[in-house]
Amino acid sequence: MAILLKCPACREKFKYDVTDGWPDTCPICKTDINNRRADDDVIMPNIFSAKSKNNDKVARDIMDGSEKRVDLAAAMAGTSREDMAGLKITNLNDRNDTQWSAPEEHNAVTQRMAEMQARGMPTGFGVAEAQSFAAQSHTGSEPYAGLRARNRVQAALPPIGQAPLPKQITENPNYRSPI
Repeated sequence: MAILLKCPACREKFKYDVTDGWPDTCPICKTDINNRRADDDVIMPNIFSAKSKNNDKVARDIMDGSEKRVDLAAAMAGTSREDMAGLKITNLNDRNDTQWSAPEEHNAVTQRMAEMQARGMPTGFGVAEAQSFAAQSHTGSEPYAGLRARNRVQAALPPIGQAPLPKQITENPNYRSPI
């Protein structure tokens, strides 16, 4: 009986008749894939947690949902599915040597940051820089100017709504006690 096997080295699938036993080598890459082990070997299974599965599931769901969005966009625009093919996400990594399914971003910003790091220049904020910026925001001729401006704008605008207070809720004639 032939079954479909997947080589652990090249990750290619191949059919193999297992009535003759497990294959010694992959017929594609010729790597030794035999399953001979001593009886006293301790084998640790690969146990996936919900945390490790869910990280990748988000990207996979986005990719699967993009196919539906292509169909919806084509129907809304009155065009063919091929015209909207650019909306489909197809560049997720399926390889085991990558940390995430989503591809890494390579653009002018990431290239510039890599150049700066190679020269020993800082990129992004460290704790010390963030603390110094926070301390400087409350000093000078107008400390807390942004906070005061926000409060003035909010006071000038009509209130959107206010949640009723507990006494107002219980005095409402339509109120029903949950007990």
